[in-house]
Amino acid sequence: MDSCCVPTNGLLVLVQQWYNGLGPADQYTLHGLWPDTCTGGLTPSSGCDASRVYSNVGTIIQNYNPTLYNQMSMYWPSYTGDNNSFWSHEWSKHGTCVTTLDPSCYTSYTQYQDVNDYFAQVLGLRSKYDYYTALKNRGIVPTTGKTFTAAAFKAAIKAELGIDVVLKCSSGTLSEIWTWFNVQNKSTYVPTSTWVSDTCTTFTYPPKY
Repeated sequence: MDSCCVPTNGLLVLVQQWYNGLGPADQYTLHGLWPDTCTGGLTPSSGCDASRVYSNVGTIIQNYNPTLYNQMSMYWPSYTGDNNSFWSHEWSKHGTCVTTLDPSCYTSYTQYQDVNDYFAQVLGLRSKYDYYTALKNRGIVPTTGKTFTAAAFKAAIKAELGIDVVLKCSSGTLSEIWTWFNVQNKSTYVPTSTWVSDTCTTFTYPPKY
């Protein structure tokens, strides 16, 4: 199989998060898009290509694609406030493991085009799988002091977006939503079954602000 046409690490998990004070009040923000092997195995913690490990991804994106940089600042912020370190980690550990983005796969590669394309792809998936709107359409909105059920969340997202998700909670509060994809061809992401379990059955879903 040509790793430029179909990712070698072709099972990917998209992780969106819901954290107090982070990003727009009516949107989930990104944690990352993480390639796994097709049998669910993890890629190396140090990434898959040491020659493309960068510590200045914020500057790279800002110079290469200012519009994308602004979108990342809005929808992919770090809870520590250090976006550059966060993005550099996500690219170096996970982005370098997307084999279809290897520079040799491009007909006419320009430096950092692979970095740009990784983050653009992830932002595109976040926009397509808009959990906030899906939940809102089914009457589920952040509410102080109210308890929600995982079953209701998962049913609402399934009804609106046709995908299965896993919910992650921290101290009884929803923190992340995970979705798995198989990749067909270079960049056709096809939702697939979940690979891990929810960490909560009931939880709070408070407003961010």
